[in-house]
Amino acid sequence: MGFALGKLGRYEEEIACCDKALELDPACTGAWTTKGFALGKLKRFEEKIACCDRALALDPEDAAAWNSRGVALGMLGRYAEEVECCERALSLRGKYLSAWVNKGYALGKLKRYEEEVACYDRALKIFPFYLSAHLNKGIARINQKRYEDALIPLDHALSLQPQNPRVLYRKGLALSLLGRHDEAIACLTESLGTDPVNADAWVALSNSCFALRKFRESGKAFDQAYYIDIKDVRAGVARGFAQLKEGRFEDAHRTFAEVLDILSR
Repeated sequence: MGFALGKLGRYEEEIACCDKALELDPACTGAWTTKGFALGKLKRFEEKIACCDRALALDPEDAAAWNSRGVALGMLGRYAEEVECCERALSLRGKYLSAWVNKGYALGKLKRYEEEVACYDRALKIFPFYLSAHLNKGIARINQKRYEDALIPLDHALSLQPQNPRVLYRKGLALSLLGRHDEAIACLTESLGTDPVNADAWVALSNSCFALRKFRESGKAFDQAYYIDIKDVRAGVARGFAQLKEGRFEDAHRTFAEVLDILSR
């Protein structure tokens, strides 16, 4: 029942169900990992790690618990530890798709981009239709400033989901950085039609409009980005102080770091 509640986004209730299951059987590894998943959805990453640790104490060969623990560590900015957890998961289950992608993501955060891309290639060799692997590979190529190369995996991703706003944004960004501003504006406009609260997409749109001397459109796009940023900063500061009051210091540090990233954009 807890798993079903999680599928409905009712994570607090999912946690309560897991707690009841653990009262009956404290050695139920599935309840520990499911509870950890729900805690992660609520951005309670330190508690998620603790749940994964309990599951792994019961079953050190639980690949899902290793992978889940890695995700939580990554969300706290502990990317080298995330890589280690993903490697443990992959040593137990070599075709674990999300572990390959999660490992790649963490390597990218460590700026080890070729190793990152190799992880996505491994995932795509197992399952060529894995959208996240295509998208993340495109992002890695953008981070390497290999913008033409980025378009190849991004186009693969769009062949799977032609209206995916995250993919359209990244393709628009790559096109903008290549100076192909008309194409960039088309992609970014389509992305924002589905996801109008992506401040980064508004910034990219503003830049491309400015490059084409469409100054009015550029100003409007920048205003949209600024409005979204202000709302995100206020929400982030409030969330960070709430986490401090709850003693969730690593979560609070991550939240305030996100706020600083917005302010320095």
